[in-house]
Amino acid sequence: MKGFTKILGLVAVVAVAPLAQIACGGNDSNLPPPPPPPGTGVASSTSSAAASETAAATTPPPPAPPPPALVLGAESDAPSPAPTVRIAEPTEGMSIAKDKAADFLVKLDVKNWSTAMGSSHVHLILDNKPYKPIYDTKKPVKLSELTGGEALAEGEHVIVAFPSRANHESVKTKGAMAITSFWVGKKGKATIDLKKPMLIYSRPKGEYKGLQASHVIVDFQLANDTLATGKDHVDITVLGPGIPDKLEAKADKFGPPYFLDNLQDGTYTVKTELLDGENKLIPGAWNSTTRTITINREAQSEPMPMPMGSASAAPSGSAAPKK
Repeated sequence: MKGFTKILGLVAVVAVAPLAQIACGGNDSNLPPPPPPPGTGVASSTSSAAASETAAATTPPPPAPPPPALVLGAESDAPSPAPTVRIAEPTEGMSIAKDKAADFLVKLDVKNWSTAMGSSHVHLILDNKPYKPIYDTKKPVKLSELTGGEALAEGEHVIVAFPSRANHESVKTKGAMAITSFWVGKKGKATIDLKKPMLIYSRPKGEYKGLQASHVIVDFQLANDTLATGKDHVDITVLGPGIPDKLEAKADKFGPPYFLDNLQDGTYTVKTELLDGENKLIPGAWNSTTRTITINREAQSEPMPMPMGSASAAPSGSAAPKK
């Protein structure tokens, strides 16, 4: 009986022990923590970083921007009735006193061409400098506004005026362009023959921002000459970012403008020259002009109205870079 009681006591102790472990949490708190789940811990972080580097190394770089192109645009419809421009003052051969030249008022007589701010206008050029857009053709313009900040020198000067569409494409119909020469100070012997071939640079000019940089017009006027294949022509040359050598086009038809597409940020030079059939420069004070333009695609675009009353200038051809 005593032995039975002893055995029964041992059984009780064995039975109570698990219950005590359950009630107190057992000995689990003394065990090492379980292993981290897959994908965590230092080793996993190192593996992830290595995987990211591998992925970055195998990711192809973004495609290069398309190279700049010089494309021929479509010829715009001639406005009807055709506009006419006349320079009312100064008159041909007029002499203006030097001390009065800066404030002398240039007056235009424009017919059949409606103008408005941000829309159709007139390009007014003095001595082959960048043009001033005229949106109110009835308002006279001081000569000093056409010099680009330079003082008006004594001697012979030339003024040109012609209508321009809203997109700055010039109107090239008969009678649309007016040219006159005048003198500041004492009148002397003429050095510019207004009856000889004359190339007038119009566009591009200045800075192009945002979307305006995607389609930049190249346009010019021409007096006293006819362009033809293998004969007199206008050579257009463009240098700048993204152009390995140069872009070049030969305009052997007077009328359709050209366009510069895919220009990158930076500075470009645009040169126009009036050449003969042997690619020699035709003599003339304005027959070779070089201008600098700036492209800034990150800047906000300025309002750019669409041309009014003219066909769209969609590209119809391209000139590849020449070596």
